[in-house]
Amino acid sequence: MYIFYKLYVQFHDECWGVPVYDDNQLFELLSLCGMLMDYNWTEILKRKNLFREAFAGFEPNIVAKMGEDEIMEIASNKDIMLAESRVRSIVENARCILKIAKAHGSFSGYMWGSVNYKPTINRCRHSRNVPLRTPKAEAISKDLLKHGFRLVGPVIVYSFMQAAGMSIDHLVDCFRFSECVNLAERPWRHV
Repeated sequence: MYIFYKLYVQFHDECWGVPVYDDNQLFELLSLCGMLMDYNWTEILKRKNLFREAFAGFEPNIVAKMGEDEIMEIASNKDIMLAESRVRSIVENARCILKIAKAHGSFSGYMWGSVNYKPTINRCRHSRNVPLRTPKAEAISKDLLKHGFRLVGPVIVYSFMQAAGMSIDHLVDCFRFSECVNLAERPWRHV
């Protein structure tokens, strides 16, 4: 159990809240956040390498082309433990990402444009004050749904925004708060 806790601490200390600009990494985070409907972060991170292997490193061009056999193979994998409907959602979201990237240059630019290319920096002192959803997450959720995305309700979208550094929600006394704020205050850099 300790090793899985260690994975979660490492995710918090190195990844969560760090602005992400790469389309593949954003796709991965969106997919992982969608899994929060069934699992907690520790369970997700424990299987992250299996998810990466199953979904071709979250390369949208490859995942978007997955057919019925590949979907069923992933869904039947007992180590991954991902429902068929979740697998189909990830494949469909890859297709949506490709459409957005074609129309807007990149998925990253599209997502970051929805927050005016600047993360929201919250200054919460207690975890009970960190929101589960925000009006901005609700707006982004509606927009993604309009584009055909699945598993993108406002709570999932806000979890994605936190993980991808679009919203900095480390508590002010957390050692990562100032580090993530410094990263967030750099000029937006599209990759």
